[in-house]
Amino acid sequence: MDAVSLFSGCGGFDYGASQAGLNIIWANDKDKHTYDAYKSILPDVPLVIEDVRKIETFPQADVLIGCYPCTGFSIAARRRWKDGKDRDLMQTEGNFLYKEYLRALEQIRPKYFFVENVSGMKSAMEGWFFNQQLEGFKELGYTPQAKLLHAIDYGLAQDRKRIFIVGVRNDIAVDFQYNFPEPTFGPGLQPYRVMQDVIFDMPLWPEGDFDTTAFHGHFLTRNRKRSWTEPSFTIVAHSSHVPLHPGGEPMRKIGTDEWELTGDFNRRLSWKECARLQGLPDHFLPSGGLKDKYRVVGNAVPPIFAEMLIRPIVQYETARGRNAILTE
Repeated sequence: MDAVSLFSGCGGFDYGASQAGLNIIWANDKDKHTYDAYKSILPDVPLVIEDVRKIETFPQADVLIGCYPCTGFSIAARRRWKDGKDRDLMQTEGNFLYKEYLRALEQIRPKYFFVENVSGMKSAMEGWFFNQQLEGFKELGYTPQAKLLHAIDYGLAQDRKRIFIVGVRNDIAVDFQYNFPEPTFGPGLQPYRVMQDVIFDMPLWPEGDFDTTAFHGHFLTRNRKRSWTEPSFTIVAHSSHVPLHPGGEPMRKIGTDEWELTGDFNRRLSWKECARLQGLPDHFLPSGGLKDKYRVVGNAVPPIFAEMLIRPIVQYETARGRNAILTE
């Protein structure tokens, strides 16, 4: 099946989708620093660097993928609201780019669509913002389902949670009930993967590949270091906020929202270590400065999510095609 991708970023979701069997025929993002990263893992996919609002027509496809941003509804942003800061983020145009996704969905009329977003989107504004999106999908003739997925449940060594929306066009939903994938890691299943499993063989001091700026006050308001035998904290897009490398001594809590570093080995994860923890392949290569690389990696959707989510529709379509041939 052919797929069109919007808000594609560095191609994490698209790469996983291709591994699951989709053919990505066209992709779009406005961040110029995503281009080289995307091409390093999906060299044959046409990637258009342009604001989606300026694109008038989209290619026809069986599947539409889109990880549209909702900047003001991330957990970090909502924490700033609580502190009386950045409340205007809720009203920024970036939070309403889902309308561009709906425009593309109406024009393409794919059989299926997939959306990824921050977990805070579902509860923001008492659910109004999230429900607006679901209603938009329903009005266009789709049956949407949403679920919060935890990356460690699917083999990623990272404590990352994201909301996924899967839509099936109503004429197909009559015969096909989409089910979100069951966890494959955890109690009674395969053991959770930890940082030791993923970054144990990488250099301890990769000069030039990690942020060396001083640890600011906000960074020290909570624990930022987990051990080798634990999954990483969520990989974020801001270089100064990424978790610490698991080597050395753990951080020590010294008060309410106050932690301190201990020992003599304390550095942030490198962007390459972050990429590994995101499940991106080693030949993934973003361009730009160090902050650009961290941003591109932190904003990526781990490929494993796409593989697990898309596999059911590939299996269904394959079986349907096989049955059609047998009927003929």
